[in-house]
Amino acid sequence: MTAYVRKLEDLIGLGLFTAMLVVVLVQVVVRFLLYLWVQIAWADEIGRALLVWSCFWGAILITRESHHITVDLLYDRLQPSAQRLLRVFGDLVMGGFLLLVVWKGLPLFLESLVLKSPATSLPFFIFDGALWVSSALMVLHIATNARARWRLVAQDIGAVSDPL
Repeated sequence: MTAYVRKLEDLIGLGLFTAMLVVVLVQVVVRFLLYLWVQIAWADEIGRALLVWSCFWGAILITRESHHITVDLLYDRLQPSAQRLLRVFGDLVMGGFLLLVVWKGLPLFLESLVLKSPATSLPFFIFDGALWVSSALMVLHIATNARARWRLVAQDIGAVSDPL
């Protein structure tokens, strides 16, 4: 993973969260202070969409760093080479599941490009697109991480801990 792509992903995550914060704060101010003069029906819809995208984008970043929550009961008792092999197996299982989500979710994703949301008339992609896009990007990160781990398993260098 190049530093440029990592920085871009971090900036997108920061942008999504900042936009969500601004939209929700504006909505609160308008709802409680300016409700007699200003109505912003779109803020609720856009705020929810930004929350969904922020959550799924966070999953992408956690997958990139290989920091998902794990149960290490068996993992901690294995030798370093077996630990890496177990992580590769876990990457393959998670990658397989996400590939299934991408494949089976494609019709929903394509339909969301056509359907309009009620308040803003934007494509429903602002909601449904987050799952499909994040799953596709997580598959790429999982493949990159698994490849790096597999190289270490093949070399069997006997490192003390997982490099990712």
